[in-house]
Amino acid sequence: MQNLINNLIFIIILGSIINSTLYYTYFWQLKEYRWDRLRDFLRTPSGRSRFFNIFWWGRLLLLLVSLSGYLFIPLLVRDQIQALDTMSQLWCNIYFLTLILCFAEIFNASFRFLQHRLYRPDLTAKAYLIVLITLAGSLAYPVWLILAPGQALVFLPVLAFFSLLTPFINALVILFFYPITLLSKTLVLSRAKRKIARLQGLKVIGITGSYGKSSTKEFLAQILSSKFKVLKTPGNTNTEIGVARIVLKNLKPEHEIFIVEAGAYKKGEIQKICRMVAPRIAVVTAVKDSHLALFGSLENIKAAKFELIESLPEFGTAMFNIGNEGAHDLSRRAKMLNLAKIVTYGEHPDANLQATAIKETREGLEFKVEGIQFFAPVPGLHNLSNLLGALAVGLELGLTLEEMAPEVKKVKLREHTLSVLNPTPELSIIDDTYNANPDGVIAALNYLNTYTDWQKIIIFPGMLELGKMTYEEHEKVGKKIAEVCDFAYFTSHDFGRPLRAAMRDKKYQNFEFIVNDQKKLLISLRDRLAQKKSVVLFISRGSEQVLKKLQNVP
Repeated sequence: MQNLINNLIFIIILGSIINSTLYYTYFWQLKEYRWDRLRDFLRTPSGRSRFFNIFWWGRLLLLLVSLSGYLFIPLLVRDQIQALDTMSQLWCNIYFLTLILCFAEIFNASFRFLQHRLYRPDLTAKAYLIVLITLAGSLAYPVWLILAPGQALVFLPVLAFFSLLTPFINALVILFFYPITLLSKTLVLSRAKRKIARLQGLKVIGITGSYGKSSTKEFLAQILSSKFKVLKTPGNTNTEIGVARIVLKNLKPEHEIFIVEAGAYKKGEIQKICRMVAPRIAVVTAVKDSHLALFGSLENIKAAKFELIESLPEFGTAMFNIGNEGAHDLSRRAKMLNLAKIVTYGEHPDANLQATAIKETREGLEFKVEGIQFFAPVPGLHNLSNLLGALAVGLELGLTLEEMAPEVKKVKLREHTLSVLNPTPELSIIDDTYNANPDGVIAALNYLNTYTDWQKIIIFPGMLELGKMTYEEHEKVGKKIAEVCDFAYFTSHDFGRPLRAAMRDKKYQNFEFIVNDQKKLLISLRDRLAQKKSVVLFISRGSEQVLKKLQNVP
C-alpha cells in the first residue's frame, strides 16, 4: 500500500515538473528565446500574471518559508533536539503543501487541455532539448538520492523541493544554450551566404518596414510569379536564422527571384540578413514607432531600417513609400549614397508612382496608375501603398503595368490579415489577429466603416512593445474605436488607463473589459449579435477560441 502511495506521489510531482517545464519553455519560445522581448512582456501586468502564475507564487512562497525556517529556527529554538523536531515538522508541512500545489497544477493543466488552451511549446529540436535538459536538471539530484545507499527515503521530499526550482533551472538551461545557439546560428548563416553567392543569376529583393512589409511581400510574389520563378520567405519569417533556413532548405538553382522580408528588434539585425542575401532591390514600406520599447527611440528604428538601403551595391535600387513620413525621411538620406536608382511611391504628390481615381469598397480596391485601371480583391485602403510598392518592383524588373493589372486581380492577403469570414448572412467576422501596430488598427477600423448599416464590434487586447508611446497610441486608437464601433470589448487591463481616457474624452460608454474569460466574452458577444446584423473585428491575438466558435456557427 505504501509503495502505491509513493508511486502516486511520484507521478503527481513528476507531472507537475513536466507541465511547469513545458509552460515556461512556451513563453520563452513565444518571445523567440530573447531576454529583451521577454523583459518587455514582463513589464505588462498581464505578462507578469501569465508568466508568474499562482503556481509559481505558491512555489516561491513555500521555498521562502523553507529557507527562512532553516535559517531562523536554530536561532529561535536553543534546544538542538527541539530545533530539529521543529525543522522536521516544518519540512513535512511544506512537503504536504507542495503535493497539494502539484496536484492542483496537474488538474488545471488537464482542464486547459480539454479546452484546447494548454500552454505548450512547438516541439522544435531546440525546444525539445531545452525541455529534456530542464527535466534532467530538475530530476538529477533526486534520482541520485534514490540510487545512493540509505538515501531513498528522502527521494520524494527532495523531488518535491526541486519542483519549486523548475522555472529557474529552465532559465539557466536557456542561458546555457545561448552560446551554443550563437555558434550554430553563425554556421547556418555562413552556409546560407555561400549558397546565395553561388547563384549568380539570382535577384534578391529585400523588404523592410515597421508595418506593410508582409503584405507587400505577398503581393509582389503573386505578381512576379506570372513571369519569374519566385521564392519568398514564408509567413512572418524575417529573422536572420529564419531566412538562412529558407535559403538552405527551399532556394533552388531554378529560382530567379528571392523576396526576403527583413525584420528587427534592434540595430544590426537587418544588416546581418543583408550580408547573407546581398539584396539588389530594397523596399522600405514604412517607419514608425513599433517595437519602440526594444529599440529605445524612433531614430534607432530608422537606423535599423536604413541598414537595408546601406547594404545595396552601387547598381542597386532603393524604393520608399514616401506617403509615410519615416520612410520619406529615409529616402532623403538615401540620396547621400551612391545608388544607381531611387524610386518613390505612395500617397504623396512627389512620388514617382502614384494612384488616382481611388475607390474603396467592401470587395476590394479600385484605382488607376498612369491611366491603367486596377482592381485588387483585398480590403483596406492602407493596402494601396503595399500594392504600389509591389508594382514599383515589377516595373523595375521589366514588367509593364498592363501585364501586371490581371495579376493584381488575383492577389490575396496572408491569413489573419483583414481576412473576411461570413459564417451567416447576418454575421461577418474580420480576422486581423496578425495585426498589432497602431496604424494597422486604425486602418482596420477604417475598413470596418465600410459596413455602413451593420452593428460594428471590436475585440481588442491592446498593443505591445510601444515603449514610451504606449499611452499616446492607445488613447489615439481608443478615440478611433469610439468613433467607429457600436461596442468594444477590451480583453486586457494593461492598457485600461489610456483606453478609458479616450472613452471619457469621446463620452463613449459602449465598452466592457472582459479579461482572461473567453467563455464570458463569447456569451456576452452572442447576446449582442442576436440583436442586429453585425460585423466583429478581432485585432491581435488572445481571443482565437471565441473567433473559432463564432466562425463555426451552425
